[in-house]
Amino acid sequence: MASATPHKHCIVCGNAIGEKETFCDELCEIKFRSAQRRQRMMFLIFTALIVLIIILPPIVTSLKGRGL
Repeated sequence: MASATPHKHCIVCGNAIGEKETFCDELCEIKFRSAQRRQRMMFLIFTALIVLIIILPPIVTSLKGRGL
């Protein structure tokens, strides 16, 4: 049975790459960075919505109680 040379796989496309590399080319790195930014933005939006859902109702209720 033949053994394969030590290698890893690109985290975006799965192509075989060297042990010390993370991406097979610049395009995969750009795609990965773009997906990271998009995921970070979605997390921030989700967090802001959750905060609004938790904080906004008591504020609105207190304003209604004051007759505003």
